[in-house]
Amino acid sequence: MTLKKQLPANLHPAQVRGALTAVIRKTLGAEKTFNAKGWLNIGLAGEQPGLADVYITTGSLYLCAEIFLPLGLSPADEFWSAPEMPWSSVKIWNGANAELDHALDLRQFRMP
Repeated sequence: MTLKKQLPANLHPAQVRGALTAVIRKTLGAEKTFNAKGWLNIGLAGEQPGLADVYITTGSLYLCAEIFLPLGLSPADEFWSAPEMPWSSVKIWNGANAELDHALDLRQFRMP
């Protein structure tokens, strides 16, 4: 949604950058994230094969690479250039009030 410039009005690109950075650091920085050959292991934070459904394969793990789509944005884009901002969960865990979150009707967004 960031790459397509279709974020909800109440969500700033800098918040998305911060949240995605936290996810990348937590997931890719966990011990045993990669096997001896450098491939991703099944798991959210390291090797956690118990989290896998029967249809999960090593190739399935690379769907997470979508997190890197913002790399397609220009360095001057607001996503990269705006000052850091706390994302929703940071605000909430620090006691700030937040707007009620609702499911998105994805049909409202343009697809390529």
